[in-house]
Amino acid sequence: MQYLYKNARIQSSKQRGFYMLIESIHNNIIKQIISLQDKKNRDEQKLFIVEGYKQVQDIPESWDIEYIICTEKYKDISFHTDKIYITTDTIFKKIADTKTPQGILAVVKKQEIDLESISNNKGFFVIVDSLQDPGNLGSIIRTAEAYNCKGIFLSKNTVDAFSSKVVRSTMGTIFNVPIFQECDINLLLENFKKKNIKTYALALQTDKLITNTKFEDSIAIIVGNEANGISKDILDNADNLIKIEMLGKTQSLNASIACSIAIYEISKQISVI
Repeated sequence: MQYLYKNARIQSSKQRGFYMLIESIHNNIIKQIISLQDKKNRDEQKLFIVEGYKQVQDIPESWDIEYIICTEKYKDISFHTDKIYITTDTIFKKIADTKTPQGILAVVKKQEIDLESISNNKGFFVIVDSLQDPGNLGSIIRTAEAYNCKGIFLSKNTVDAFSSKVVRSTMGTIFNVPIFQECDINLLLENFKKKNIKTYALALQTDKLITNTKFEDSIAIIVGNEANGISKDILDNADNLIKIEMLGKTQSLNASIACSIAIYEISKQISVI
């Protein structure tokens, strides 16, 4: 890809060299960032966007940053890449996903993860079926990472984990837990059975309470769609159905809240180290 820019004599005391100044909305870098708002393009290019100063600073050095684009107020701050583009506030607002942008984002390369090596680990996994809300998925990723989840598996019709809203709601934890997208969940459950990884589906169609359940060393918890729960075929293939006891009149819990409660209960029984 040919990049159109002007060399700007904006010298940084912390990063030697010249920044590249982008002054046109028609610049190829700007076009690429706009294209990455679409999942198809993120998948094809194996790139995603991280927006916000703290979020960009929290990107681990083990992840490759393609480039950073920001407004001039960030020109003297160190990042673990020397490919930095400076643009105007007006242009940045056109590429930002937030209503009040901070003026900085990074384009990051997705990592390739070996499914076989991940599923050989002891500990717990999270399987997500047909979840649609970015905030819910981000919260699940954040909670799962906090308890050292070994891997998160998303069904084919679950919201993209690398959309800007999901990435932002994970608060940086998306970099610390393996995430597998576009999974055939039933095939995954069959694979888990072969590896003696027990699967537990959070469902209302059971009397078995999570607080009365004895968990094994290697398990997977399944959480479903906000409105319809877990698909029937996945429920049929799960090893166990469990539910969270509720004392009030509420019939069901928010998907991310239910998953968080389940993760906490699991962590009290099995090693999450």
